[in-house]
Amino acid sequence: MAGRMTTENPANSEPVAVERAPRRLPRIGHPHARQFRTTLAALGLIAVAAVVSAVILVARQSGGARAARGPAWSSWAPSSAGSAGVAEIAAHIAPYYRLSAAAQLDVITPISVAQTTAAGTTTGSGLTIAVNTSPTGKTPSLGLLNGETVAYNVCGLGAKNCELAGTASTVRMLLLRREALELALYTFKYITASQNVVVVLPPGHTVSSSGSGAASKPVTVAVAFVRKQLTPWLQVPLSRTLAQYPPDVAQLNLWSQSVEAGFVDQVTAHALFSSQVESQQVGGNLLVLTQLPAQ
Repeated sequence: MAGRMTTENPANSEPVAVERAPRRLPRIGHPHARQFRTTLAALGLIAVAAVVSAVILVARQSGGARAARGPAWSSWAPSSAGSAGVAEIAAHIAPYYRLSAAAQLDVITPISVAQTTAAGTTTGSGLTIAVNTSPTGKTPSLGLLNGETVAYNVCGLGAKNCELAGTASTVRMLLLRREALELALYTFKYITASQNVVVVLPPGHTVSSSGSGAASKPVTVAVAFVRKQLTPWLQVPLSRTLAQYPPDVAQLNLWSQSVEAGFVDQVTAHALFSSQVESQQVGGNLLVLTQLPAQ
């Protein structure tokens, strides 16, 4: 058998097969092996460089797009449009307004509104909103609020008839005006068809019916905005306009001296209306807004 040889065993004189190691053939290098390995290495480096370049290009394009868009207007945005988006805005804002760390100040509910066209016709069901353009004390002269309108009702917690718990005050009213302003800003920003925002505040605010202050009566206040009033603040991030967290009731006196409180007072001073719901002869209800003196 090839690869084996025999020899004598001195113990029993029988031949023993001895395995011979196979013969290894010499390895002959390919004449172009070194060049081939060098070429592969170069191609690998080119591939890596191409991937890195692509990543850098995508990152630069993304960064450029972000720079073109600018920072986000707010850290939160509704995921839906239309009435669903309005409901999301109401549910998002209300929990930030607090009586204390443990108690929420109010809840916010969207109001179904019949929309009024430029021709004076209404579509949809719900409240029809009209503005009284006559001076206080004179015969009302009502005009329908034209354009797509979003309305909210703010209802206090812990008391009857949607009134707020605790003691009413001018500075607490200013906090409610801040809440109405925040609702309007979110609505105009994300509900793009909206042209008007009306926020009906909890009842019980007392105003003077004459300049002397001799007679006063409780009214339900609504804060009403048209889009063009707030357009400048839709162009800059919300954080530059309002802090993320409004003050709770215990912090109101300190907050009332802040720059933000002064801003809220200035922007909402001429957006305050008394609101009253009346029955229409043709059926349905009419929400009548009469402008109040600047507060």
